[in-house]
Amino acid sequence: MKHLLAHLMPQTARLKIQMVFMLVSLLATVAYSLYAWNMQTVAVRSAIDARLITAAAAMSKIIGHDYLRSAKSAESISAEQYLSISQLLSDYGHKVGLHHLYVMTQQNGQVRFLANSAANRADTRGQYFQPYATPPAALLEAFQSGDPRFADYRERDGGLFRSVFLPMTREDSSVVVLGADIDRDYLANLLDEALVRSFIIGMLSLAIGLLGSLILGRLLAAPVVKLADVADRIARGDYRARVSVEGNDELARLGRAFNAMSVAISERESEITRQAYIDPLTELPNRVRLVELINALIYRAQQAKEPVAVVMIDIDRFKYINDFLGYNVGDAALKNIALRLSEMLGKTGHLGRFSGDEFVLVLPGIDRNNIDDTVYRLHTVLEPPLAISGQSIDIAGSIGASFYPQHGTSGNTLLRQAESAMYMAKRVHAPYMIYDARQEESRKDQLSLLGELKVAIEENQLVAFYQPKVGLQDGFIVGVEALVRWRHPERGWIPPNQFIPFAEQTGRIRGLTLWMLRECMQQSCEWREVGILMKISINVSINDMEDPAFVGMVREILVDTKAEAADLCLEITESAVMGEPERVMDALFTFRELGFKLSIDDFGTGYSSLAYLSRLPVNELKIDRSFMMHLNETDGIQIVRAIVQLGHILKLEVVAEGVENAEVWNILSSLGCDAVQGFLVAKPMPAIELTPWHIDHRGRWTLPG
Repeated sequence: MKHLLAHLMPQTARLKIQMVFMLVSLLATVAYSLYAWNMQTVAVRSAIDARLITAAAAMSKIIGHDYLRSAKSAESISAEQYLSISQLLSDYGHKVGLHHLYVMTQQNGQVRFLANSAANRADTRGQYFQPYATPPAALLEAFQSGDPRFADYRERDGGLFRSVFLPMTREDSSVVVLGADIDRDYLANLLDEALVRSFIIGMLSLAIGLLGSLILGRLLAAPVVKLADVADRIARGDYRARVSVEGNDELARLGRAFNAMSVAISERESEITRQAYIDPLTELPNRVRLVELINALIYRAQQAKEPVAVVMIDIDRFKYINDFLGYNVGDAALKNIALRLSEMLGKTGHLGRFSGDEFVLVLPGIDRNNIDDTVYRLHTVLEPPLAISGQSIDIAGSIGASFYPQHGTSGNTLLRQAESAMYMAKRVHAPYMIYDARQEESRKDQLSLLGELKVAIEENQLVAFYQPKVGLQDGFIVGVEALVRWRHPERGWIPPNQFIPFAEQTGRIRGLTLWMLRECMQQSCEWREVGILMKISINVSINDMEDPAFVGMVREILVDTKAEAADLCLEITESAVMGEPERVMDALFTFRELGFKLSIDDFGTGYSSLAYLSRLPVNELKIDRSFMMHLNETDGIQIVRAIVQLGHILKLEVVAEGVENAEVWNILSSLGCDAVQGFLVAKPMPAIELTPWHIDHRGRWTLPG
């Protein structure tokens, strides 16, 4: 059907325009003809109804009020009077073109004739005071309502009439109805005449419209054909094609606009091509162009049997540059970094901007055996601080690498693998990482676990473990650190490092933190009831501290569990403290006002300043476990001594974590450290095990042997 219609459609613009105008003319003609006929029909019907009303109203004057006043019973009017009045009505009806005129009254529920223009005919119906056997419903309504009524009805002889029933009240308050009928055939003749007139007018309009369509079609089609020819040339890439323009009418303006559009298209196509492949900020190849470059280099490498390296660099903590110094400084930093990398790379490879703060180096001829030198040079290039708008900005990068052909044979694949390796380097704080499929599988497994974490919280699959802290000088058990464990119904015990980092990255850590807070507050109430007074330390992530609503959530749980805030210590990492300094500071002061103890965890691994640290409302400093591994070295001892002294200067309790042997214990004791936790004292255990452990030790732990 579609093919048939397409075949029947005109093939030229001129014929199509003419066809459109013809169709419009035809539709307009039909619409106007229907409208004209409808208007004439309404006019004819209105004129007929007006004639009926006028005739009915005139009957009272023709008959005379004396007759109407006297005609109240069968004996009150003689046959001669009745026939005389009927003749008058008959003459008047013929004069005004009406079929039947009559007067009716209603007595005892019966409608009777008082006058009838047909009374002098051979038909004996309608004689004076004769009952009307089957009066129309409209007639009865006129008697009842006192208002005029119109009706279309059929007589017993088959005649069709349009009638009016006009009520009139006599002097004695009785009602008579003056009726007038007109033959429907007469009305139909008038309507037919109206239809013929409408049809003639419509045909004349259509003829004029068709003629105008032919003329307009020719006038409009000529410049359109010219435009179509030029458009075909532009579509073939000839942007020099122009429409010859004359005059100043709409088509001339369209031609000039078309010429301007051709120039604009040419310019925009060049710009779009550039933007499709070039990053506008750094003027480096973007992700799309990088994929093409890598694919091209892979093709050449296949011929030469050479490797290709794809190295991705992510600028660490770049978000804070934008947040604290503004996007203008961030953009300037990216330009500066791009310039440094370009100068380092020279003509040995290709550099591109992958996304926000991620850059990609594509290095032909480099494999995993000689990538170290490139990585070293990258770190060296990024090491000097950036000087932007009077600010000195330290930067560093996390680096991941993938190689053709080991890790993939397409640009998209190698970029994806390099990105995966880069994120792995960021998580483990390594100088760089090479893509490892096993790590990718581990990442997928962690993503699967992350999806099940919400269910684990709802179904109480999580278990809080507690690791004791003891005083170095007296051995008293001063508190515990709460650590979450996941007892999966199918996988068994899942260590926290398999789900907590991903929960922090994806924002799922909030539910986990709130669960731990509620669990620890309830446990602290249970221990207080049995006389065990231990401070429970709970880790709080940077995502929690940066959320303005977090303090309110903690306060709500505290009120709900009726726990003592003084029995709880919130541990935040040094990097979390520096993430959003002002917001974190406000939250810490609020927690201190609520009565919580506060601790800085993993101290020594971040970049906090002494001035900022001295302003924090914290009670405790925890030395990161990484320092415990170097306490057998002079430098290691000096660093820990400095941290302990710094903590005491700031009037903070200093706790060392990760203590696993007596030698470390003794060194820390000699350095003046206040408390320790680690496997030397006890491994983490659930509350059901820690309670008897605490009772057995009577609240105090001593170094064995």
